[in-house]
Amino acid sequence: MEKVRSFVAIELPGELKERIDDYQRQLKPLCRHTRWVKANSLHITLKFLGDQEAELIERVQQNLEHIKGAFSPFQITVKEFGAFPGKRSPRVLWLGVISEPLQQLYQLFQFVENDLHGLGFPKEKRRFAPHLTLARVKQSGNFEPLWNFVQRNPFEPFTFKVSEIVLMRSFLKPQGAEYKPLGKFAF
Repeated sequence: MEKVRSFVAIELPGELKERIDDYQRQLKPLCRHTRWVKANSLHITLKFLGDQEAELIERVQQNLEHIKGAFSPFQITVKEFGAFPGKRSPRVLWLGVISEPLQQLYQLFQFVENDLHGLGFPKEKRRFAPHLTLARVKQSGNFEPLWNFVQRNPFEPFTFKVSEIVLMRSFLKPQGAEYKPLGKFAF
């Protein structure tokens, strides 16, 4: 039986993706040995579901319908360039995400966690750190030019309204993952 690789996320508006694409173009020459995520593929992951049976994904869709009326739309701001685990030996380069009011995004994450836990998905053990993954570092090197550039040219904060989440299917391809929405769930 075919497995469906999927995740629950917040999609980004086109204007934000264009701004990130421009920023990435400026950053790419400053750090080699990285694999950059295409800006049009960026999203805020709330819950990675992995490879699951199609029947379970149908049940996930039914469960996510519970979000209707559970939230009011809220604002998210994308800002601040950073790295996991830190600047000295970065593995992931990212843009940070905050919500207004601040707790809304965390409450949305908890809602999805609790809703899908009832279907057998384990709760995330790591602290929720909302971010947009811009690149994955493949090899250590000198990142000083990157950090100097980012300090002089910070990403200009971008705010947008969140009023839905999406269940996204992921197709792994040699040129990078491709995503297709399986369902959108408005608040």
